Amino acid sequence: MIDILFDKLVYLFGDTTIFTFSAYVGSGILLIQFIFNLFGWADTEDFNEGDGVGEEKKFKYLSIQTIGGFLMMFGWTAITCQKEFNFPIPSSLFLSLLVGLCSVFIINLIFKIAKKFHSSGNTCRLDDVIGKEALVYQRIPKNGVGKISISFQHLTCEIDAISHTREELPSFTRVQILKKKDDVTVVVMPI
Repeated sequence: MIDILFDKLVYLFGDTTIFTFSAYVGSGILLIQFIFNLFGWADTEDFNEGDGVGEEKKFKYLSIQTIGGFLMMFGWTAITCQKEFNFPIPSSLFLSLLVGLCSVFIINLIFKIAKKFHSSGNTCRLDDVIGKEALVYQRIPKNGVGKISISFQHLTCEIDAISHTREELPSFTRVQILKKKDDVTVVVMPI
């Protein structure tokens, strides 16, 4: 029974084709993802899930990062074990699976640590500025959208704004923020 299993392992993994394929596919996945991140084309959904209001999403063990990392480490470890150290196939397979699984847990740990450093940056939440005073930064045209500037919680924010009275508000006019029109625009009234 063990001889048959060993013969099947030698047949499947003997020429390192599967290991080489895994190494190249995993390396390719991570290289493509690195290029996408470098140019800002990446989908950051895995990292930025949840809106921070009582909702915390866990890192996914079957994400692109972990699959790519597992395949890459599995393949390159197995190739190294066989070509450089002349390990037998079962030992190479066991060690490469162990290293691949360890890479999944290390990637998980890295993302958990990185998530602690995540911040919303210097953005103002529109719900927090309602009722506050601001200054028209870019004139608000009649029936149009301009910009206001507000200093709030040690931040200076520029927010799109429309006039409550639908009349033009020139730059440097002091206004009060009445309500949100949508997710990026507020309604203001001159003071």
